[in-house]
Amino acid sequence: MTRWLSAAASAAALLLAWELAARFGAYPPHLFPPPSAVLHELLAMARSGELATDLAASGRRWAAGLALGSALGAAAGLLTGAWRPARLTASPLLHMTRAVPFMMLMPLALLWFGLGEASKIMVAAWGAFFPVWLSTETAVLGVEREYVWAARTLGAEGPRLWFEVHWRRCLPGVATGLRLAVSTTMFALAAAEMVGSFDGIAYRAFYSYQMFQSEKMMACIVVVAAAGLAADRLFAAAAARLLPWREEDS
Repeated sequence: MTRWLSAAASAAALLLAWELAARFGAYPPHLFPPPSAVLHELLAMARSGELATDLAASGRRWAAGLALGSALGAAAGLLTGAWRPARLTASPLLHMTRAVPFMMLMPLALLWFGLGEASKIMVAAWGAFFPVWLSTETAVLGVEREYVWAARTLGAEGPRLWFEVHWRRCLPGVATGLRLAVSTTMFALAAAEMVGSFDGIAYRAFYSYQMFQSEKMMACIVVVAAAGLAADRLFAAAAARLLPWREEDS
């Protein structure tokens, strides 16, 4: 409770300073609108239904991209972490491709998948894949040999050894990667919507920028920030419940 109250007080102080600076002419309001104008525009978007439509479109793409990219990332991480030939051959290529910016992928995604939902979901999945893959591979490589030796002494082999020792010891690392993927999927989806979409929160922010509607642009940014915080908090709560042995310091 103390942590939440401190965060709320800090946010309130920042918003108040922002509002006062705009009121007293510290900066041009049309370039950096005050919180009151942003809130007014946000309420207008909510009343018109525009906000709900864009949130639904972005939410579907985000959920699909996160699920697809996380599943593929976890499978690839288990493979490269457990099998040395795969790690020697595939890991360098994956490390190279994960440095490609999301925006640079959009022409390729549009060429391969067109302007439909598939191109945006695939770019979002790209954003989710790499943090899950890397954290899973690191977690597999970090499993203590003593646990494996002890399990083998007690007769655990094959799939049972993997499930009872490797997978359970890897779960905290996989959860860390999934938590990172919650936000990186949003980054990738924003790039996809700004380039190849006609709806969605990121599309609305970019369109508002082009129309010089700074209040609506800031309102979209606030919505994305709030959605990201809510998703992160929900995931942290779920991870604390599903992985009670994992220390959660956030």
